[in-house]
Amino acid sequence: MTIRYFKKIKNRIGKLEWLTERVSIDTEYDEDADVGIIGGSITFKDGSIFHFKEVLLEENVHYRFHYMDNKNNLIFRWDTAPHHKGLKTFPYHVHLPDGVKESKQVTLIGVLDRIEDIVIAGLEGDVE
Repeated sequence: MTIRYFKKIKNRIGKLEWLTERVSIDTEYDEDADVGIIGGSITFKDGSIFHFKEVLLEENVHYRFHYMDNKNNLIFRWDTAPHHKGLKTFPYHVHLPDGVKESKQVTLIGVLDRIEDIVIAGLEGDVE
């Protein structure tokens, strides 16, 4: 399951090739235990950078998806770090430029979809 999931992630990142400058992906997995880690970074043509790490421990998923603009300003960071215990969605939350907010659980593919929209909108804005 973990290996198939990692292939799905790599395929999705591959479809972003036309929007990327640099991609680095590292994976570690133990197929017998169904445990794995995928992490890396993607630099987009607009200069924005996405750092990601997802840890799969059987049915549990822990993640950090950190996206910054071309000046290293935070756009968003979704994570499952065990802080912000007062949030109704604990441990799921999102860091935004104006603070930490509640968030449903997100997926790496879902975050990549969102980033793709942001990058495209930004590049289209540069043309006009």
